[in-house]
Amino acid sequence: MQKFCKQCDVSFEVTDDDLLFLDKISPSFAGKKYLIPAPDFCASCRLQRRMLFRNERSLYKRKCDGTGKSILAAFPEDSKYKVHEHDYWWSDKWDAINYGKDFDFNKTLTEQLNALVIEVPHINLNSIGCENSDYVNYFINSKNSYLTFGGAHNEDCMYSKFLNHSKNILDGLSLSACEFCYEGNFSEGCYSCRYFVNCRNCSECTLIEECQGCKNCMACFGLKNKEYYVLNKFVGKEEFQKFADYCKIMSRSKLKELKEKLANLKKDLPHVQSHIYASEDSTGDMILNSKNCKNCFDIKECENCENMNFAPKSVNSKDACYSAPGPMSFGYQLCSTIGMENSMANFYTWYGGGNLYYCLECMTCTDCFACVGLRNKQYCVLNKQYTKEEYEDLVGKIIEKFKEWGQFLDPELSFFAYNETVAQEHFPLTKEQALKLGFSWRDNEEKQYQASNYPIPELITEVGDDILGEIFACQDCAKNYKILAEELKFYKLMGVPIPLKCHNCRHSDRMDLRRFFKLYTRECAKCSAKIKTIYSPDRSEIVYCHQCYLNET
Repeated sequence: MQKFCKQCDVSFEVTDDDLLFLDKISPSFAGKKYLIPAPDFCASCRLQRRMLFRNERSLYKRKCDGTGKSILAAFPEDSKYKVHEHDYWWSDKWDAINYGKDFDFNKTLTEQLNALVIEVPHINLNSIGCENSDYVNYFINSKNSYLTFGGAHNEDCMYSKFLNHSKNILDGLSLSACEFCYEGNFSEGCYSCRYFVNCRNCSECTLIEECQGCKNCMACFGLKNKEYYVLNKFVGKEEFQKFADYCKIMSRSKLKELKEKLANLKKDLPHVQSHIYASEDSTGDMILNSKNCKNCFDIKECENCENMNFAPKSVNSKDACYSAPGPMSFGYQLCSTIGMENSMANFYTWYGGGNLYYCLECMTCTDCFACVGLRNKQYCVLNKQYTKEEYEDLVGKIIEKFKEWGQFLDPELSFFAYNETVAQEHFPLTKEQALKLGFSWRDNEEKQYQASNYPIPELITEVGDDILGEIFACQDCAKNYKILAEELKFYKLMGVPIPLKCHNCRHSDRMDLRRFFKLYTRECAKCSAKIKTIYSPDRSEIVYCHQCYLNET
């Protein structure tokens, strides 16, 4: 079946497998099955519309509406939403069931759910079990971390995103089981590495890409199980040590020189079509230990999934993003959920028995429809409690009457402006473009930033503690930033220069390494087979299929 996306007007296919999946997850109420229809939007637009619900890094100072305390929140002071600080939101001092409403069949589901979203208080930041980590969001069971967003089980991390089981990380993006690393991206199991991309199980390396099992390598690309290599050439322990001593304290000029040499080296070397490890029958990128997963990115231990992003331990699910650390089964159209079963069209719902539809911020609930902020509840609609029989009868009538069934939550229900969310990171729009699509926008407050008169030295060894009292201006956006004591200590430990950009602009630079979750069709440069790859056909890289790349390396 061919359909045209209601947002971008691009043609997309709904396969027989898609229809079979929708039939399988379609729920029954009062003995009647309610089929979930085919989507109205293409996979890319569906992802964008889910992402516009998740604000990770736009943080504001405001007051808690429950305690009056000054707090840090994802909601600005002038937001129309009520906000509770973390401990108060999770306490028994209030109950979202008290905001329950009767369903009005003369109004749309979105209208009524939006009224509830405005009335029910929201949690200020989404973090659980964190210690000494006030400036984090979507962070779980971690400690001593600062301005780090998305992840679990981390310690002593700063200015990073999507970290798991990692320690002593600064300026990292999508790292797992890494330690003492700086400027690492999309890598796993690395130790004491600087400036690395798409690497696994490497240690004591600087400026490496696409390397596995390497140690003591510098400015290398595509190596496996090598040691004492510089620019992909074996130099031996003694010669490598001389080079390592030269680069132990990295200056900006040295780093620029090495990056240029590595860029020239990469031009003539093959790139693997995508990064898929110990998996079968799967397409996408950064896939580990998975089976039969299509168009998936940053997943592991998944099976029979499609259009998934950052959703580990998922099975038989489609169209979900940031559903970490998992698990999930028979989920569809979800964002920022954990432990969902047989559920659809939810944002930030955690655990419970499943069967949740059109819910936001509901925890350990089951069999709920169009609810906000509930905890430990069952058989609720618009936060009002019903018996099992009443619930199933009402939900069936709602589905029969309204067009929203089967689609994700309407963008109107997002708590945040488009440019505050991760959607802007992956699908950047201008204000005019966002408003035209029906998304909201928040204008940045005009502010005069302070110029910096402090000359930042080339070498970290030339930096003294007096820098801790200085205010710097980002060379990209001109916003001011400071260097913290823990940060300075880490730069000295790693031998890297003080950054000239604020943490947000540094994050944007890392995002440029893989901003778009998209696959392209092109030919393997070795065997001419048709492949699905993260490299568009108009790019200059030499791209090999997985088998040819394995043979080559």
